[in-house]
Amino acid sequence: MKFKKVLIGGIVSSATVFSLVSPSFAATANGATSTGHIQLITGAPTTSVDPIYPNTPDGSTGNIGPLTIDNVSPLEFGSYEVSGQNITATATTTNPNAQVTDARGTGAGWTLQVSSSPFTDGSKTLNGAILNLPTGTAQTVPGNVSAAPQMNAVSLDTSAGTAINLITAQANQGMGTWVDLMDNSQIKLTVPSGNLAGDYTATLTWTLVDAPQ
Repeated sequence: MKFKKVLIGGIVSSATVFSLVSPSFAATANGATSTGHIQLITGAPTTSVDPIYPNTPDGSTGNIGPLTIDNVSPLEFGSYEVSGQNITATATTTNPNAQVTDARGTGAGWTLQVSSSPFTDGSKTLNGAILNLPTGTAQTVPGNVSAAPQMNAVSLDTSAGTAINLITAQANQGMGTWVDLMDNSQIKLTVPSGNLAGDYTATLTWTLVDAPQ
């Protein structure tokens, strides 16, 4: 019985020595930490942002600031003969688009609205004309990590002049430069029959609101 007690005591003693040595060995490893630092501040841009998809005729605005409309494409629809039927004209503009840059760095969001005046030729008005813009695809510069804004289809009653949301950036969306790139074959101008022949022009008004709508 005495021999067993001595043996057990020896085993316990050996285990105790091992547990004391292990932490001492781990503490000899070398390690360190350091920091990296950068500060991003809202600047005051002094130059305009070039269009990612330029147009002919030119649609660049030259706007300068922390929140800007950079490009809005002129819409050309060509020539059509007057007949007894309604006319649905398709845009011939290449890469029609609207481009916005948000360099505020606040993540506040924004909204791009569009409205149309009546199509007129001197004293003549193109009655009942409807301009339809399709849902475009969101395009941006390579590497932009911001979430994309929402692109919307709009139908503009040119006699009403009502502003409608084309692009909406909710909070933390649409930061940096974003383009609503539209398919020109889906941009339609519907002209009812019964209108006078003429060379008609309308003005599209683009409004950039500094918050989601």
